[in-house]
Amino acid sequence: MTTFPFQSKHTIKFTPTNLVTEYLLKGIADNCLQIATNKHGCSVLQSCVDHFQGEYRESLVAEIIANAIHLAEDPYGNYVVQRLLGLKTPGINENLVMQFEGSFVSLSCNKYASNVVEKCFTESGEEISSQILMEFIRSPEVSMLLINPFGNSVIQSALSVSKGSIRSTLLNLIRANAPTLRSNRYGKKVLDRFDKIMSQHA
Repeated sequence: MTTFPFQSKHTIKFTPTNLVTEYLLKGIADNCLQIATNKHGCSVLQSCVDHFQGEYRESLVAEIIANAIHLAEDPYGNYVVQRLLGLKTPGINENLVMQFEGSFVSLSCNKYASNVVEKCFTESGEEISSQILMEFIRSPEVSMLLINPFGNSVIQSALSVSKGSIRSTLLNLIRANAPTLRSNRYGKKVLDRFDKIMSQHA
C-alpha cells in the first residue's frame, strides 16, 4: 500500500500539474478514504479534484462517490464531498444524490453531513432539490428536522430553494408544528424564517 506523508501537503498541493505523476494520482485514488478523512489529506484530495483530469482523476471521483455517506458524516471528508458538488460536473451531483437516497433525513441531523445536504440544494438545481424535499416530506421523521440543531438549518435552506406545491407543503408542515417550535431554540429559527416568508407574501 502506498502511504502519504500528510505533513507534506503543501508540496503536493502546489506542485505544477506536469510534475504530478500518474503513480501519485493512482496512489491517492487507491487510498481515497484514508486521505479524505485526514485533516491535511482532505486538502490534498480537494486540490487533485480541482486541478487534474484523466483516468486517475475519474477513479478518484468514483471512490469519493462510492464512499459519499461515510465522507459526508466525517469532520474532514465532508469538505471533499462539498467540493465535488461545487464543481457542478454533469452526472457527478446526480450520482452523489443517488448515494444519499433514503438517508437525507439522518444526514440532515448530522453536524457535518447537514452541510453537504445544504450544498446539494445550492449546487444541484431544481430537479434534484425537489427530489430531496420529496424524501423529507414522505418521511415520518420530517418533523424532527424542525427542532434538530442541524436539521433546522437544512429546512431553512430548503425553504430558500423550494417552489410550488413542495414549498407549500413545507410551509404547512411548519405551520402545523408551530406550537412545538415556539418552545424550542432551534424551532424558533425555523419559525423566524417562516414569518419572514409569510410577511413577504402578505
